[in-house]
Amino acid sequence: MGFAQKIAYIEVDKILDKMPAFEKANNEIDAQIKLWDDEIDKKFDKIEELYQAYVVNESQMTDEQKKQKQDEIFDAEKQANELKDSKFGNEGELMQLQEQKLKPIYDQIYNKTEEIAAENGYDYVFEKSAESSWIYTNPALNLTEEVIKALNL
Repeated sequence: MGFAQKIAYIEVDKILDKMPAFEKANNEIDAQIKLWDDEIDKKFDKIEELYQAYVVNESQMTDEQKKQKQDEIFDAEKQANELKDSKFGNEGELMQLQEQKLKPIYDQIYNKTEEIAAENGYDYVFEKSAESSWIYTNPALNLTEEVIKALNL
């Protein structure tokens, strides 16, 4: 004996587009990224200055001075790369910032979706996105507008 399952979907991107909190969070994240990019660019500009000064003065340096300047350039580059990784790496501050700013917004969407699904007896609610491999979805099964209304957007 087969059991019919009730299925629906939401389009999270459409919901996010209606959420001022999402736009605000993205603007704050973008502003922080710009600050970090500027800070990192300054570090790499300094490395370039150190290198150019080294090239210009190399012929007048002793081997010990050359080694010292090379080490200085290498250390500056290492520090710049460590800074870049601490900000933008897999476990960097950007990931933490995105988690802090965006997770509560996604949680709101998913919690409202869960409430609507439970109230209406849906067994499954899928997320339809541009990256999903859905070939066809019946518009009658789209809960996006219900979630938008439930979120008072």
